[in-house]
Amino acid sequence: MQFSEHFRAMNTDIDIVIGASEVPVAAFVETRLLFEQQEARFSRFREGSLLSRLNRGESIDDPWLDTALELASEAHGQTGGLFNPMVLPALAQAGYDRSFDLVAGGAPAGVEVPSPSSCLERLAGGWQLVAGAVDLGGIVKGWTADLAVEHLETHFPDVFLNAGGDIRCAGAERGQPGWKVEVDGPAESIAWEGQVQGAIATSSTLKRRWRTDIGAIAHHLIDPRTGLPARTPFAQVTVRAGSCTWAEVWAKAVLIGGNDSLALAGEYGLAVLALGPGGERTSIGEW
Repeated sequence: MQFSEHFRAMNTDIDIVIGASEVPVAAFVETRLLFEQQEARFSRFREGSLLSRLNRGESIDDPWLDTALELASEAHGQTGGLFNPMVLPALAQAGYDRSFDLVAGGAPAGVEVPSPSSCLERLAGGWQLVAGAVDLGGIVKGWTADLAVEHLETHFPDVFLNAGGDIRCAGAERGQPGWKVEVDGPAESIAWEGQVQGAIATSSTLKRRWRTDIGAIAHHLIDPRTGLPARTPFAQVTVRAGSCTWAEVWAKAVLIGGNDSLALAGEYGLAVLALGPGGERTSIGEW
């Protein structure tokens, strides 16, 4: 039998399906607790989080922060700087300086986005921010999905987790070779549907959009090269990978970087499906 659970965390919907002989109550509770703990550690909207304390200038010695910053640094290197955890001031300048439900504008002025290596130091007393501000939201969500499923699959053969479009799964749906997934496209179309094992993540400029105080349209994906919402040929990018962490990283990187970063993702052996504003399809790998 397969049982499902739904909850909200990290400002998104979390859905879990587990194959088990009876309702896996403890597994559902553990998964929800993991997401809540990660949100408490890394939310930029919580004053007491590790991230907020780091951004205020405190030295933070914590193994969870160690791993998150190591992942972010690796992602920055792999993507040629298109994934950059230092975009927070630019994101705030564009208007996304509060929970998305409350975003209300912002001036379209670019902010220089430095490299993480020039802003973060690992000292004896912990991590110290010497310049800028850090945002780890996207990579932490994908990483948490990986942690949850990797733990659950040690007890259950079939697990599916969807964290706001960041999907990680193990095993298969009943009677299927994997888990059936549909990826929505522009104008309520279906961009892709098929069987997934491993991870799949989608990044889009179509959802988290707002009108600035001069009437322009902005979105939440900042191009570190300009410090502005990315001007990109793609409206949506979906990536299939072995982990949700890297599917999430590369979906954003390709969306921001366009065709050059699409080719780079191919060098890492990823499957990428990119859609233009009118639904035009560009892909690498098997879809």
